[in-house]
Amino acid sequence: MATRWRSTIEAETHRHAAESYVLAPNAGDFLEQMSLPISKLARMAIGNGAERILFFDEGKAIVRAFEGGLLLWVGASNLVIRHALQLLLEGGLFHATSDERLVISWYLSVGKPFAVIEGLLFATSRDGARCNTHLR
Repeated sequence: MATRWRSTIEAETHRHAAESYVLAPNAGDFLEQMSLPISKLARMAIGNGAERILFFDEGKAIVRAFEGGLLLWVGASNLVIRHALQLLLEGGLFHATSDERLVISWYLSVGKPFAVIEGLLFATSRDGARCNTHLR
């Protein structure tokens, strides 16, 4: 019975997800500075270099260095946990930088992690989308 309960929880982990892109000139260093303190709060942290995946009791966070910035993704079993993970990542970002102009915009995630942000980053004016304007 405990096994069935656990598999149900894991299946619902990403029911509420959001993602973001933050400009960061030295993305690899920035990733390390912001994610190391946060990883101490996680149940498990894997990855190094360009990506870190943090597992929490009722959610998961992914931080990935990507083309002059960081991709952020959080998935959780409910909205409260999702917002808590978003705040945790935002706190890590503000702790790692002294830039007061840091802008963080979260988008509801659909499907695989970073699908929405990749759509915004790689959209062209011909697609009818604004190229990178939401990401500044």
